[in-house]
Amino acid sequence: MLVWVITNWVGKPIVDVRDKCIKALQAAEQNAHVGFPASKERIIEAREALNEAASALRSISRGHGWPVRLYCRFAGYDQEAAANQLVSLHNMTGEFVGDDKARQTALDAIYILLQAHQHLSRERIAEIRMRIELEKRLSEEKL
Repeated sequence: MLVWVITNWVGKPIVDVRDKCIKALQAAEQNAHVGFPASKERIIEAREALNEAASALRSISRGHGWPVRLYCRFAGYDQEAAANQLVSLHNMTGEFVGDDKARQTALDAIYILLQAHQHLSRERIAEIRMRIELEKRLSEEKL
Protein backbone atom coordinates (compact mmCIF):
# COMPACT_ATOMS: atom_id res chain seq x y z
CA MET A 1 0.00 0.00 0.00
CA LEU A 2 2.83 2.40 0.88
CA VAL A 3 4.59 1.73 -2.41
CA TRP A 4 1.36 2.40 -4.32
CA VAL A 5 0.85 5.72 -2.50
CA ILE A 6 4.44 6.83 -3.12
CA THR A 7 4.31 5.78 -6.76
CA ASN A 8 0.95 7.35 -7.59
CA TRP A 9 0.95 10.37 -5.30
CA VAL A 10 4.59 11.40 -5.63
CA GLY A 11 6.34 9.49 -8.42
CA LYS A 12 3.92 9.87 -11.32
CA PRO A 13 3.31 13.60 -10.79
CA ILE A 14 7.06 14.25 -10.66
CA VAL A 15 7.59 12.29 -13.87
CA ASP A 16 4.75 14.36 -15.37
CA VAL A 17 6.47 17.58 -14.29
CA ARG A 18 9.76 16.57 -15.84
CA ASP A 19 8.01 15.53 -19.06
CA LYS A 20 6.16 18.85 -19.33
CA CYS A 21 9.37 20.79 -18.69
CA ILE A 22 11.19 18.88 -21.42
CA LYS A 23 8.29 19.44 -23.83
CA ALA A 24 8.32 23.16 -22.98
CA LEU A 25 12.04 23.33 -23.71
CA GLN A 26 11.49 21.55 -27.03
CA ALA A 27 8.65 23.88 -27.99
CA ALA A 28 10.73 26.93 -27.12
CA GLU A 29 13.78 25.70 -29.02
CA GLN A 30 11.80 24.73 -32.12
CA ASN A 31 9.67 27.87 -32.27
CA ALA A 32 11.66 30.71 -30.72
CA HIS A 33 12.89 32.11 -34.01
CA VAL A 34 9.73 31.82 -36.12
CA GLY A 35 9.56 35.33 -37.44
CA PHE A 36 7.89 37.49 -40.04
CA PRO A 37 9.04 35.57 -43.14
CA ALA A 38 7.52 32.27 -41.96
CA SER A 39 4.39 30.93 -43.62
CA LYS A 40 1.04 31.49 -41.97
CA GLU A 41 0.70 27.77 -41.22
CA ARG A 42 4.13 27.68 -39.55
CA ILE A 43 3.28 30.74 -37.45
CA ILE A 44 0.00 29.17 -36.30
CA GLU A 45 1.78 25.90 -35.51
CA ALA A 46 4.48 27.71 -33.52
CA ARG A 47 1.99 29.77 -31.55
CA GLU A 48 -0.05 26.69 -30.68
CA ALA A 49 3.03 24.81 -29.48
CA LEU A 50 4.23 27.73 -27.35
CA ASN A 51 0.76 28.31 -25.91
CA GLU A 52 0.34 24.63 -25.07
CA ALA A 53 3.75 24.53 -23.38
CA ALA A 54 2.96 27.65 -21.34
CA SER A 55 -0.39 26.18 -20.25
CA ALA A 56 1.29 22.92 -19.24
CA LEU A 57 3.84 24.75 -17.10
CA ARG A 58 1.17 26.87 -15.45
CA SER A 59 -0.86 23.76 -14.67
CA ILE A 60 2.14 22.40 -12.77
CA SER A 61 2.63 25.51 -10.67
CA ARG A 62 -1.07 25.94 -9.95
CA GLY A 63 -2.58 22.48 -9.98
CA HIS A 64 -0.26 19.95 -8.37
CA GLY A 65 -0.04 19.10 -4.70
CA TRP A 66 2.65 19.94 -2.18
CA PRO A 67 4.98 17.01 -3.05
CA VAL A 68 5.34 18.31 -6.59
CA ARG A 69 5.72 21.92 -5.47
CA LEU A 70 8.39 20.81 -3.00
CA TYR A 71 10.19 18.88 -5.75
CA CYS A 72 10.08 21.91 -8.07
CA ARG A 73 11.42 24.19 -5.37
CA PHE A 74 14.20 21.71 -4.60
CA ALA A 75 15.03 21.32 -8.30
CA GLY A 76 15.01 25.11 -8.78
CA TYR A 77 12.23 25.19 -11.37
CA ASP A 78 10.16 28.35 -11.79
CA GLN A 79 7.39 27.20 -14.09
CA GLU A 80 5.31 30.35 -13.73
CA ALA A 81 8.14 32.60 -14.91
CA ALA A 82 9.06 30.13 -17.67
CA ALA A 83 5.42 30.15 -18.82
CA ASN A 84 5.55 33.96 -18.97
CA GLN A 85 8.64 33.76 -21.18
CA LEU A 86 6.88 31.25 -23.43
CA VAL A 87 3.98 33.69 -23.75
CA SER A 88 6.48 36.40 -24.70
CA LEU A 89 7.84 34.12 -27.42
CA HIS A 90 4.27 33.38 -28.50
CA ASN A 91 3.60 37.10 -28.85
CA MET A 92 6.79 37.62 -30.91
CA THR A 93 6.00 34.71 -33.24
CA GLY A 94 5.38 35.91 -36.77
CA GLU A 95 6.28 39.48 -35.90
CA PHE A 96 9.18 41.55 -37.17
CA VAL A 97 11.26 42.15 -34.05
CA GLY A 98 14.31 43.69 -35.73
CA ASP A 99 17.07 41.52 -34.39
CA ASP A 100 16.76 38.21 -32.62
CA LYS A 101 18.14 39.42 -29.27
CA ALA A 102 14.71 39.57 -27.62
CA ARG A 103 13.84 36.08 -28.84
CA GLN A 104 17.19 34.67 -27.74
CA THR A 105 16.88 36.35 -24.34
CA ALA A 106 13.46 34.79 -23.78
CA LEU A 107 14.75 31.39 -24.91
CA ASP A 108 17.78 31.60 -22.61
CA ALA A 109 15.52 32.67 -19.74
CA ILE A 110 13.38 29.58 -20.25
CA TYR A 111 16.47 27.41 -20.11
CA ILE A 112 17.57 29.08 -16.88
CA LEU A 113 14.13 28.95 -15.24
CA LEU A 114 13.82 25.23 -16.00
CA GLN A 115 17.39 24.46 -14.93
CA ALA A 116 18.59 23.41 -18.38
CA HIS A 117 21.21 26.12 -18.81
CA GLN A 118 24.41 24.05 -18.81
CA HIS A 119 25.23 25.23 -22.34
CA LEU A 120 25.18 28.94 -21.38
CA SER A 121 28.18 30.87 -20.11
CA ARG A 122 28.27 32.18 -16.55
CA GLU A 123 28.16 35.73 -17.85
CA ARG A 124 25.07 35.03 -19.94
CA ILE A 125 23.35 33.32 -17.01
CA ALA A 126 24.11 36.30 -14.76
CA GLU A 127 22.81 38.72 -17.41
CA ILE A 128 19.57 36.79 -17.88
CA ARG A 129 19.02 36.37 -14.14
CA MET A 130 19.43 40.12 -13.73
CA ARG A 131 16.82 40.72 -16.46
CA ILE A 132 14.45 38.22 -14.86
CA GLU A 133 14.75 39.97 -11.49
CA LEU A 134 14.25 43.38 -13.10
CA GLU A 135 11.11 42.19 -14.91
CA LYS A 136 9.83 40.66 -11.67
CA ARG A 137 10.34 43.91 -9.74
CA LEU A 138 8.70 45.96 -12.49
CA SER A 139 5.75 43.58 -12.54
CA GLU A 140 5.33 43.83 -8.76
CA GLU A 141 5.48 47.63 -8.89
CA LYS A 142 2.67 47.70 -11.47
CA LEU A 143 0.42 45.78 -9.12
